[in-house]
Amino acid sequence: MSDEKSAIPLQSKTKRVTIKTLHDMKKKRPDPEIICALSIYDALHARLFDRAGGDMIIVGDSVSMTLQGRANTLPETMDEMIMFTQAVRRGTDRLFVVGDMPLGSYEVSKEEAVRNALRFIKEGGCNAVKEEINLNYIDRIEAVANACLVVAHIGLNPNKAEMLGGYRTQGKTRESFLELSKVIVEAEKAGACMILIEAVTEEVAEMLKSKVNIPVFGIAAGRKLDGQLVISSDLLGFFEWPGNPPIHFEKYLTERQGITVGEATLDAFRWYVKAVKEKRFPSDKHVHHISDNELNQVIQAENNLSA
Repeated sequence: MSDEKSAIPLQSKTKRVTIKTLHDMKKKRPDPEIICALSIYDALHARLFDRAGGDMIIVGDSVSMTLQGRANTLPETMDEMIMFTQAVRRGTDRLFVVGDMPLGSYEVSKEEAVRNALRFIKEGGCNAVKEEINLNYIDRIEAVANACLVVAHIGLNPNKAEMLGGYRTQGKTRESFLELSKVIVEAEKAGACMILIEAVTEEVAEMLKSKVNIPVFGIAAGRKLDGQLVISSDLLGFFEWPGNPPIHFEKYLTERQGITVGEATLDAFRWYVKAVKEKRFPSDKHVHHISDNELNQVIQAENNLSA
């Protein structure tokens, strides 16, 4: 039984995080403040991440795998995503909450994209929505941005992994860099409020960040971005990856004895927030790099773009 001092308070009392807060963190001088985000799917963990001092929750369609036991994210529906987003919002009034638009919710048409995005805002209570995009879906970003805040998800798109040849790290070649450069620039022009880069080499992710003025955060995209995202189930060691797990996250190992699971979870979230803010996570062991030969070609391509 925990004593009163170690009991977990219901919620944080600090100021609410808005899109302006996140943009101001990027602009903070002389040292920008790193945005700390987690993928979370319920009120309990949202409350603990709020108390730990986090900034943003992505209610990801990764819930299909982490909580629902499916093989991938493809079966997730709008109704399911709204249910999980509602649960997260009940756990925190302070954090910036982003609802992840599942496969089929925006690809069919711009009208369908706007309709489903507004469902997330009205029914789910989130602050923004996220769309996995490539150059073919820039018009969806523009359409949704006229109705609500939208985050553009580039690099590895899990829902479109088969089109990319599987779950592969992006940004390893000159061609990949050139395509991602076009996508990120066009996404900002279309009205995206932030960019999420997934599974891109650190060197290329840093170059992509320099092309836009909005916050760029990443998962498995290196240390040089405005923010970091991991999936809470990975951080807590709940999800069992088939084969060797990816390198981009760190499992938290509790150091305290005689505490509840809830208090250990709060400790994990506090460790993660502190490590991100102090730029200790991710470290080099969590990073994918581009080869020297390909990096030289990317730099030459970048110089040609800038000329």
